[in-house]
Amino acid sequence: LSKKSIRMRQLLGGRRQKKASIHTESQNESNAVKRNRISTELSMRPKPAPWLCCFAPRISAIIYYYIVSLALWTTDLGYAADLTSLAPEIHSNLTINDGDSHFPFPLGPYNGLVIEDDVNDAGDLRGLDIVRRAPTGVSSLDNNQYQKGEVKLGETQWWYFSKNSVNGKNTNKISEEPTSDNSKHLETVFISLTACSKPSSNKADSDSAQNLPHLEVYISASESLQKPGPGQERSNQTKYLVEEGYMGTTVEAEGDVYIGVVAHNSTEHSGSYSYELAASVDAFFHSLADDPAFLYFVDSDMHSALFTTGNLTEAEQDSQSYSNWMGMAPSYTMFANNINDTAISGLHHSSCALDRFAQIGKGDRNINASMTSRGPGNKPKEQLYVTGLNQSSTYEGILALDGNSTGSRNGVIGGGGKIWKPITFSTKADGNCALLYNLSFCNEVAYAVPSNPTFTLDSLRSIYDDNAAALYKNFSYSLEQIQCNATNETRFSLAVGCDDCARAYKQWLCAVTIPRCEDFSSTGTFLQARNAGQKFINGTSLSDDHTLRLDPSTNRSRNLLIDKEIRPGPYKEILPCEDTCYDLVKSCPAALDFRCPQADGSLLRTANAVPTILSPAIG
Repeated sequence: LSKKSIRMRQLLGGRRQKKASIHTESQNESNAVKRNRISTELSMRPKPAPWLCCFAPRISAIIYYYIVSLALWTTDLGYAADLTSLAPEIHSNLTINDGDSHFPFPLGPYNGLVIEDDVNDAGDLRGLDIVRRAPTGVSSLDNNQYQKGEVKLGETQWWYFSKNSVNGKNTNKISEEPTSDNSKHLETVFISLTACSKPSSNKADSDSAQNLPHLEVYISASESLQKPGPGQERSNQTKYLVEEGYMGTTVEAEGDVYIGVVAHNSTEHSGSYSYELAASVDAFFHSLADDPAFLYFVDSDMHSALFTTGNLTEAEQDSQSYSNWMGMAPSYTMFANNINDTAISGLHHSSCALDRFAQIGKGDRNINASMTSRGPGNKPKEQLYVTGLNQSSTYEGILALDGNSTGSRNGVIGGGGKIWKPITFSTKADGNCALLYNLSFCNEVAYAVPSNPTFTLDSLRSIYDDNAAALYKNFSYSLEQIQCNATNETRFSLAVGCDDCARAYKQWLCAVTIPRCEDFSSTGTFLQARNAGQKFINGTSLSDDHTLRLDPSTNRSRNLLIDKEIRPGPYKEILPCEDTCYDLVKSCPAALDFRCPQADGSLLRTANAVPTILSPAIG
């Protein structure tokens, strides 16, 4: 550009700046006049009361709080599926009311903050509150909600049970004395762990149960120790050993409870423990029965066994409660495992381990559970018939309750079930004893009877039961000749009646016509050899000059129907209790002329057994 053009532009720019300055000054004067006028008007208005100065901000804050709460509620409903999938990884809950509803809410970049809906001692809602930051690497537990974990040998895993769950509604609250506004309120927290699997042994011939590395649980109720475990201050934590796959303990707490699960190192094992961990303010989620075994072995044959529980009620037979129990679906189940199988060694008290590794277990078609009143007291009890067992083997039987008998698994109080300590039982070696129960007429019979593999259980049941029922019919004709409904002056007894006589005769008849069978190879001194003159199932036989073949009481069976129709071969019999005969004589009229063998005669030794040498279930 030329110097003249540049000079012209500079003159024009200066004029514009001067005009802008004049305009700005004019505008400032105008604004000043306006401010003075407004100030004069305001000074002439009445002033509000001082308490109203804070009212508007408070109203705004309240409105803002509920708008935010409503927005969170709507967001949670709209994206529940996505948030639920994120929640397990975040381990945080957002509570927006004082009820029991918890809404999983991802905290994004603020992950780890624990947000709670705070409630004061009077139960009034105080609003959302960021209470604390959850410890890094610590997972949360909810009330009656088990969590699965897996801890490698030499490592520790941490969990916490939040005070929001600890201070939930329950019946286990303990108030310290004296009561005051500042007194502490302790809750009983039930903590349970079941080991579902164990580390593998590095030695093929080692006893995996005895040498298992310790699995321990450390518990702290102190905010100063949020990661309990080995090497931490002992005064702030308590150590518990997991025994046979189970640990259960209670803690009195007013705030968060912190848990460390520790698997100790071992040179003889490798791998990890998997486990289920649960906390509750109501009751143990997983339970181990401390009382004596509630499972009773009845009898077995070569491939099956029969068990009953104890009496489930003491209700009388004519009561509605009795009928209700008998009509209930079975609640108990059981597990069976050969003692030579080490899959559950060291894990006998763990329901999840038994579910996974027991040879015969819950839900298996080899377990048939039903209700019965047979046995002591004739009270309702559960019977469990187990099949699929091996011949001549010893097993452990473990009774279990699935859940709390009305519900199971997460969200249910006691939903993890209950385990009883194991009992041992054995199967028979020979194939000529078959286990029968639930007979129509001889309904108290539940044991192994002389058999032959060519017969089915149903056909054996019919042969024995029909024969006993036919023999009883002849007795009933004789009983009809007795004046059962006579006056007290003419009755045969004031202590017993005809119904008692009929019951006693039926029990005695079934016991002697359906003998209880044992292996011929058994050596028990209370056993009586029978049918020695017949060939064994495999076609062999005793020598002709064998003493058992020469004695009439051992050469054949008590009931000739057995030798002729069933042909079981040689077997041994568990004799009926002599009290069965004595009860018959005591309960029936003298006119029927029932008598028992003399105590010093050989007939007693071959026909009846003295109860003291038999188990109570037999006697």
